Amino acid sequence: MFEDKTFKRCACKGPLTRPDGTPVLDGDGKQKIGHLERACPRLKERAHGSWYYSIELERDGTRKRKRAREGGFATQAEAAAKAEEVWRASKAGVNVLSDETVTEFLARWLKKKKTELKRTTVHEYERDIELYLVPHLGTLKMRDLRARHCQGLFDWIISDNERREEHRARVAELKEAADAAATAWHEAPTGNPEEKKERARRRAVWAAARDEYLAERKKLQRTTGPATMGTIKATLSSALSDALREELIAKNYAALVSLPKVTKPRALAWTPPRVARWKRTGEKPSPVMVWTLQQTAEFLDHIAYDRHFPAWHLVLFHGLRRGELTALAWDEVDLDAEVIHIREQMVSISYEVHEDAPKADSVRDIKLNRDSVILLRAWREEQAAERKQWTSAGVPAPTEAADRVFTKEDGSVYHPQLFSDR
Repeated sequence: MFEDKTFKRCACKGPLTRPDGTPVLDGDGKQKIGHLERACPRLKERAHGSWYYSIELERDGTRKRKRAREGGFATQAEAAAKAEEVWRASKAGVNVLSDETVTEFLARWLKKKKTELKRTTVHEYERDIELYLVPHLGTLKMRDLRARHCQGLFDWIISDNERREEHRARVAELKEAADAAATAWHEAPTGNPEEKKERARRRAVWAAARDEYLAERKKLQRTTGPATMGTIKATLSSALSDALREELIAKNYAALVSLPKVTKPRALAWTPPRVARWKRTGEKPSPVMVWTLQQTAEFLDHIAYDRHFPAWHLVLFHGLRRGELTALAWDEVDLDAEVIHIREQMVSISYEVHEDAPKADSVRDIKLNRDSVILLRAWREEQAAERKQWTSAGVPAPTEAADRVFTKEDGSVYHPQLFSDR
């Protein structure tokens, strides 16, 4: 049964007395001076002191008494309301006596996750925690975290996106102004002294416009899209799931957050009319465009003598990802059985490359077509010849290559980004 116990106290000092009114004496028989707290006669004044609550909680397995206490409330009603909120949270299983903050919990949680999850997933968690969760929720105590705080984080992101879009529009205007000033400067005549003076003035106008544009362009920030907000919510939800099991919160408040709807772009084929429109306007019909069979053949004809032709062939006909392509080793290629085994991948984290296992549904065996087999046999001979040439020139073979299928001429491994850039 909940019973709120509220009281008022202050920080005033004065002669101390016992509840029966007798003075509290020190060793010399003099009355002690100290904080009056609840005995201050000025507490009857409305603006003097502050309100506290102190409530008895249910005993745990140790049967020890537990008491929650907090102060600093302006009114008795506020203290009573907080007391009831804490009592209800305790009844729901929350450890209301824990002082752990969101920042402290997330640091502890991430340390544990580093031993359980893939490196790329941990990197995403670190990014979301550093850029979003800690700056907006970090100072809160876990026991005080509520759905409104989580929703407030995403409301702020949406509001900040509007500010970033306004700034991007401003930068576009500054660029137009700088371009116009540059045109005016270049078109100015250079005949008599007056014309030269005017040209110098226009150049100064252009220089000022250019400097303003460049200064603002450096401040550009990308907006946080719905998909990224979804990953932030997923990170928060994962953390709060563990917090719920530890009885630090009453429920997973991330599940109550409302986010903008994520609309995945529809993949469209590059039909002749769409190609014509793109050439005319420069606008892609969709962020995701797919080659037709004819366009794929034209691409392969165009790069027939490219050193990486076998790699492009595997990508196009067998769907290898760039990390899988970079990590593929000859030990996982069985040309007699015409199959390759996808067992690992290269991942790039802050441009640093790490070996990692693919997700469970990406570990697979791929049956090769006959052309792929022929290309890989020829490529293995060419690769061996390249390495022999480098070795005969006195260049030691790189140790990190680990017999990769696609390497540089000297046998060293590629960064996955190379295939994206090419």
